[in-house]
Amino acid sequence: MIRISQQDNAAGAKRYYATADYYSEGQELVGEWGGKGATRLGLEGKVDKDSFERLCDNLHPQTGEPLTVRTRTERRVGYDFTFSVPKSVSLLYAMSGDQGILDAFRDAVSDTMRDMEAEMKTRVRKHFQDTDRTTGNMVWAEFIHTTSRPVDGIPDPQLHAHCFVFNTTWDQEEDRWKAGQFADIKRDTPYFQAAFRVRLANNLQDIGFGVERKRDDFEIAGISADVLKRFSRRTDQIEKLAETLGITDPDRKAELGAESRENKGKALSWETLRREWNSRLSDSESDALAAVHRRELKQTRPVNGETKAVDHAIEHSFVREAVLPERKLLTEALKRGLGAVTMDDVTREMKSRPLIRSEFDGRDMATTKEMVALESKLIDFASKGRGRCRPLGDPALLP
Repeated sequence: MIRISQQDNAAGAKRYYATADYYSEGQELVGEWGGKGATRLGLEGKVDKDSFERLCDNLHPQTGEPLTVRTRTERRVGYDFTFSVPKSVSLLYAMSGDQGILDAFRDAVSDTMRDMEAEMKTRVRKHFQDTDRTTGNMVWAEFIHTTSRPVDGIPDPQLHAHCFVFNTTWDQEEDRWKAGQFADIKRDTPYFQAAFRVRLANNLQDIGFGVERKRDDFEIAGISADVLKRFSRRTDQIEKLAETLGITDPDRKAELGAESRENKGKALSWETLRREWNSRLSDSESDALAAVHRRELKQTRPVNGETKAVDHAIEHSFVREAVLPERKLLTEALKRGLGAVTMDDVTREMKSRPLIRSEFDGRDMATTKEMVALESKLIDFASKGRGRCRPLGDPALLP
């Protein structure tokens, strides 16, 4: 899962860099600087507190001078890109400490962040222009967390990453740092989320784990739903509260989670937490979890699933609209092929299909010959006074 939330307060942003004693307990790990923009600023390796806080204040991390031209009181500091893994991945990592699982996660995060970075933009207002320019660079700080917010003082395993992306990007044309334009990246979050899940599932399969697709997500094969529910108390707590309040919207539930969470309080040691978590498992469940970690459950990894995945996306995506962003088709194909496709294979397969393509407002749009023919018949039918019809898509988007 990927969730993007805006941070408008420098003091609030600085809290992402927690106190050192909390890191020492193993529940959070100081991550690394990321992005081409960070490299330009001389930021590499582990995130350091001074540089992070200077960037929160819109200052150059090396010189302390103002980074962008304007530093307003209500300035947008940046965005928190939160990447979360399925519960089975969190549980298996928490109980085993397997570095391979952590590496698989971080690699999937890194690859997806670089995809988003390539689409970073800034506004262009010089010489009466009113456009956006692609800069292709970001500055972010990664923080890895391994537990959820506590319930009754005890957190559950929850491996996730906060990539805090600062509201700055280098505009090569104007030769200066400027505020970023994040609207298109936020709009395309479903696509990047599907890409992240495909990458994570593939990385885990590469190191020997089986995966099972669960709707748009997956779980590691061999861990029962009952066990996973036992370690999802925070999710269960939010769902019950949402039901009481009559809240069904997923975004509102996410806000409810932030509003109702307990304070972290004093961090418990990793060994203390493991003893608590182990107490929730029977001997047979512990043995089953250990067997999964030893890769004893052999599963045949699906291959060449991109054909069926793209077939499904095209067949089901044009039900309500005649013209769609091609990225929406890719998103549906990635969801359908999770665990059996790669990013490159799905993209290649989609490009090979005889779709009718055009660009509209900076987006690659697509439709099929059948949709164009149907749209034309409906318009012709209405023009002859035989009835009224509502076009399936905006006629301006038709190639």
